[in-house]
Amino acid sequence: MTDQASTQKTDIGIQQLNISYIVEQDRLLLRIGLNDKSELVVWLTYRITRMIWQLINADAHMPSAYSIQADMPPGQAVQQFRQEVQSSEALQKMDFQTPYTARDEVMSNQPMLVTNVLLHSQNSKPQALELPCLEGINVRINLNQELILALCNMLQLSSKEAAWNIANLPPMLVTESPAMAIEGDKKVLH
Repeated sequence: MTDQASTQKTDIGIQQLNISYIVEQDRLLLRIGLNDKSELVVWLTYRITRMIWQLINADAHMPSAYSIQADMPPGQAVQQFRQEVQSSEALQKMDFQTPYTARDEVMSNQPMLVTNVLLHSQNSKPQALELPCLEGINVRINLNQELILALCNMLQLSSKEAAWNIANLPPMLVTESPAMAIEGDKKVLH
């Protein structure tokens, strides 16, 4: 009988998110409260925050200086405007007022430092955000439209508090940064 390693991927639902700016660290602290009563806590530097924003913001359809271009065909501009209205209405229905509830069990003794961002997508739709950490742990967040919108809103508010001004960044081209968009389930080999 062979002993199998217990390195299974476990899908645990997200109950609550919190992003706050920590002045002393000059970083954002992302806290993810999970439905198994545990939490993940990771540091987001300015570079990582920019990469996340640029990779997922276009799918949030939040109004920005780059959302509707002057050379955009009228039909496409109207469609973008409608999507922005839908996003604004969805944001108004989300609860950003309830204080974050700290969990008893934290996955790591101290916050983990995110070192890169990988966006997994299928048919050009974001499916998951993978955050490799310095501590050797990869945090993978399965995305849906509501989570993309919530993350973008919290990133925008927290980075504004940090005076990072990410809201007016253009969408990222994959070649601009070490962040990667991965189509389908292709894996990167090291």
